[in-house]
Amino acid sequence: MSYPGLDLTKSAWIVIATVSPPDDVVLKSLIQSFGIPVKLINESIGSVFGLTIGPLGAVKVAVPEAYAEEAKQLMQAELEKSEL
Repeated sequence: MSYPGLDLTKSAWIVIATVSPPDDVVLKSLIQSFGIPVKLINESIGSVFGLTIGPLGAVKVAVPEAYAEEAKQLMQAELEKSEL
């Protein structure tokens, strides 16, 4: 996917959340649905052992710095909506 005016190879990526599976995939889908690039960063040793909780099972959700605030607002709005 192409993002006009943004070179993803040179952009600083900001971790906006640390979650456990399957929340990582849900969050990634939400952010991507608004046209925001997103990366999931997990501890490789955790996936080798099948850990999905605790520090080794945690997944960091990162977006380019230019989209960090927008992505955080989307997450907050979704969280508030799910609490209703």
